[in-house]
Amino acid sequence: MSDNYKDKVIEKYADGREVGRAERSGAFGMEFLYTKKAIDPYITEDKRIIEIGCGGGYYLMNYAPRCKEYLGVDLSPVNIEIAKEQIAKSGYRNADAQVGDATNLAKVADQSFDVVLCLGPLYHLKREDRAKCIAECKRICKDDGVIIFAFINKAGVIAKFAPFAGWENVLTPHIGECVLEKGTDDVNTDIFFYSTPEEMIEDTEREGLKKIRMRGVDFLILDETLDEFTKEQRKIWFKLADLIFESEYATALTNHALYICEKDKN
Repeated sequence: MSDNYKDKVIEKYADGREVGRAERSGAFGMEFLYTKKAIDPYITEDKRIIEIGCGGGYYLMNYAPRCKEYLGVDLSPVNIEIAKEQIAKSGYRNADAQVGDATNLAKVADQSFDVVLCLGPLYHLKREDRAKCIAECKRICKDDGVIIFAFINKAGVIAKFAPFAGWENVLTPHIGECVLEKGTDDVNTDIFFYSTPEEMIEDTEREGLKKIRMRGVDFLILDETLDEFTKEQRKIWFKLADLIFESEYATALTNHALYICEKDKN
């Protein structure tokens, strides 16, 4: 990743906006709720966990009490400072956080972690840099370990936001060119990058990783809409959300998604 590009990403998060995003999404924050649901089975007391793109430490604070060791890495010094403050307040002695570049994790030893969580960097990497990140995740993961990548779907971005922004405002040549053709955000074209499940499989297989499964984690509606549902409506909604979460074929219509994989031992 070039220094110029890193500076842009660091500047984007300089105001600490990532901290508290889960809380701001409300009691029914789909991305966080279903991301944890997907990750939970891989977190055990004997596991060493590294999270690349840890932000202010949301998942760190959730999982540090449940594992042997947890290391958070983020490109933003602001995020790492906040994560360290949270660790200090919590008293967790098995957790730490450090500034690092997902495409060059020079401070992290080969095969040193059981679970590698890459929960943000791919949002901000062009495809050529994405390959470097994937390779680094593979390098630091133990041979019998698991790697979980978060990515943003090209189709899912439109499927989620068009009903609220208005299809007439979304089906524009500019958005078509940016999101669907180039895989970039239509506003922050040089900072946010989108993908597809097929591209994720292709890119990870090229680096010698093998698919475990694909999962979508936020679906079709805004979190604020859930707050307006009745208790009975939410009950039905979460039946639908669980169905989408369990169906790999529905992943392409989700906004944020996870790709869970392992090293190909063949």
